[in-house]
Amino acid sequence: MKKAFIFYQHQKIPFEIPPKWKVLTFAQFNDYPLRRNVRELTKNAIKNPIQSLSLKDSLSSSDRIAIIVEDLTRTSPKRLILEALIEDLDQVPIHRENISVIIAVGTHRGLTPEELETTFGREILDRYEFTNHDCYAPDLVYVGKLKTGQDVKINRKVHEATFRIGIGSIVPHPMNGFGGGGKILFPGVADFDSILQHHLKYTFHEGTGLGKIRENIFYDEVCAIARSAKLDFVINSILDQKDQVYDVVFGDPIHAHLVGIERSKAIISKKFLKKSDLTVITSFPYMEGPQIVKPLIPASMVTKEGGCIILAADCEGNIPDAFVESFERFHSEHGNDLLGGVLKHFENNHLIMEGGAIDFNMALGLTLALQHRFNIILLSKDIPREKGEKMGFIFAEDLEKAFELSETVCSHPKVHIIPSGGIILPDV
Repeated sequence: MKKAFIFYQHQKIPFEIPPKWKVLTFAQFNDYPLRRNVRELTKNAIKNPIQSLSLKDSLSSSDRIAIIVEDLTRTSPKRLILEALIEDLDQVPIHRENISVIIAVGTHRGLTPEELETTFGREILDRYEFTNHDCYAPDLVYVGKLKTGQDVKINRKVHEATFRIGIGSIVPHPMNGFGGGGKILFPGVADFDSILQHHLKYTFHEGTGLGKIRENIFYDEVCAIARSAKLDFVINSILDQKDQVYDVVFGDPIHAHLVGIERSKAIISKKFLKKSDLTVITSFPYMEGPQIVKPLIPASMVTKEGGCIILAADCEGNIPDAFVESFERFHSEHGNDLLGGVLKHFENNHLIMEGGAIDFNMALGLTLALQHRFNIILLSKDIPREKGEKMGFIFAEDLEKAFELSETVCSHPKVHIIPSGGIILPDV
């Protein structure tokens, strides 16, 4: 093999394989017949509910519907799916004043008015009530407890609805196994304290991990809270390695999700026969803040301990100084034992980035733990060298320099190349 490519800088970037490399795996996915009519896929899914009654048989015109929609950290075609769902609700009919749309931001920031209009369109915003969930709201309602005994509260509008429908997407998730399903409710519309405890308690639990569902306590807790809070239906889009919709499932929040997971595995799983000395991976399709380090998880699954990972990362927008400074401070305080420091923080329910959102803290914890185990080279044209190095990465401005730096770790490496790292499930 003499040439390969990665998805980087919004395009396919070809490169020559260095002569000293022995490529074990080029994780390119086969193309399949495209099915891109999201509206039709959604309509078909709604007509074929999984382990649930149909919408028509479940609802009456007096019902109050809460539609819970994932936020902009997920790239699903929310508008098309929401429009298709509302068309079916209109046939019940459900009056528009009885439909509320809640953006499931969890502990993330809310969508701005401009982002809401760009995402959903002016017409639908004028017809229905849209609100961002607030995990600190004083009127959140108790719905159950975590196994730790921590109370879980959720959005009042969601709780007071007579039916709750979640719109999410299925992609591999580093703790929950896969996104989608009950995650739209917990943590999507839950309180800060329960989200924090759930994440800190179980992120490094033995059964937690990318693509893991069985005996995963993180996932089990999500399902239990979704049940106790009476999430009725989910519509989950299944995203492929190019971040496009492959299929849509609808029905029971747990059973429809499981069916969707199996369909997802069929298109995004890749076999790796052995671990590499060097893995080249990209952040694609992730391009926002803490999301860009997620591909380090699949890379860590296929790379030898002490090996090298090259992460080619696109990043839209600015990485907050507080996020960068948290990396720098943690390296200064725990440089010889990053993993031990992370585990101690999480076990004691301490945030690494005090006052920071939980997703930033999870990105910090997971990345620092991996920096303890691997030599990680950050390749980016969007992140300044100064920031990258403060975050504890070896920094490179281009592929050629990244390859050169990797030689200091492994001079004749066995290599995996993963062109699209955000949506892949390694089979090792």
